[in-house]
Amino acid sequence: CSPQDWYQTIIANAHWYRVKYKSQRFGTECETPCWTCFYGGRKEYQPYTPVPSWLQPLVDQVSSHLGSDGERVPFNAMLLRLYFDGTDEIAWHTDGRTFLGDTPTIASLSLGAKATFQMRRMHNVWPSLNGGESCCTSAVDTSTPQHDFVLGHGDLLVMKGMTQKHWHHRVPKQKGRKPRLNINFRYILQGPDAERGQKTYYKYMVHGDESNPPTYTYREIVNQRGGIMKFTTAEGTTNRLSLKNSRSQSHYRKESSMNEESKSKVELQEESEDLESNGNQPDTAFRKNVEDRVKAYLESETDVDVPTFLALPCTLQEELVNDWESSNRASLVSNNGTSLTAASKKAHHNKYNKKNFHRLGNQRKKHRGLDTKSNHTMENFFFRKSSHKR
Repeated sequence: CSPQDWYQTIIANAHWYRVKYKSQRFGTECETPCWTCFYGGRKEYQPYTPVPSWLQPLVDQVSSHLGSDGERVPFNAMLLRLYFDGTDEIAWHTDGRTFLGDTPTIASLSLGAKATFQMRRMHNVWPSLNGGESCCTSAVDTSTPQHDFVLGHGDLLVMKGMTQKHWHHRVPKQKGRKPRLNINFRYILQGPDAERGQKTYYKYMVHGDESNPPTYTYREIVNQRGGIMKFTTAEGTTNRLSLKNSRSQSHYRKESSMNEESKSKVELQEESEDLESNGNQPDTAFRKNVEDRVKAYLESETDVDVPTFLALPCTLQEELVNDWESSNRASLVSNNGTSLTAASKKAHHNKYNKKNFHRLGNQRKKHRGLDTKSNHTMENFFFRKSSHKR
């Protein structure tokens, strides 16, 4: 599978938590600064949620990719993080834990938008219990430069050896950053500390201090955070689409569950299923229908930034087109028989808070490997392999 395939698979299947808990160090109420979910661990301990079937092939792929001489690098604990926008972050920390061993191999796969991953060398990775910024700052090894890596779609960063004993890392806030997924692969060792460690993971990645915490799908998070259009529309720009060289519309994945409220989406899926049942692939009449609808949408909505729209998951492209078609159908008839086209379009844009839109860069540039500044510590999962051993 390609990075985009995995991105869309996780978006369609994962359920996310915004964990709330009381800090034992500071006695304050806390909430994780990004969206998380956790799978796996050791079956003999509770809580335990098996790695789902839709994720296990990726775990196997990474395990084989990092192995040598036919041996795989084992992983049994998967932490997923969603950084929905530039306000989501994760603070300075080490992944080192006794139940992971002295020299754990921890792999971190990035999907979606680019993000800055920072590492700083520490005199002591575990600040004293009284905490405080001054304590943490004094533990930093200022004689060693901080490393900043730009992780892109499909990049796999591997931390191994003594990394967790000497380095902190974080993903800071980043203005204008678009949705990004991170899949973190770890292995919980068998031993006296494993049960406690597994409970810790599930507490801080899933349920926190709540017995039955709410979960959210990606679509629900999109609606909660103001709609995906805030990532796709640019003020004062005009873009027209030529589909001659476009590959984004050539493949629309069927979702695991359909939104019954969207008649157009149901019709599209039924059409695709009918073609497949007749032994045809949905890249003839079905693809032509999808391409025509997308082309009509982008030619009508001239303030949509085309490259960014084409970089969105196909399911979200489809949602935007469905919404636009619904607004157009509603505009054909009014109570007094007059056209409501202009008013309908205005309502469509106001729904997504057009005044707050910002132009985004072109995400459709083909990923050709590594940033030259960081190729000694990370890899593109589908191109090359390297790791961080410091």
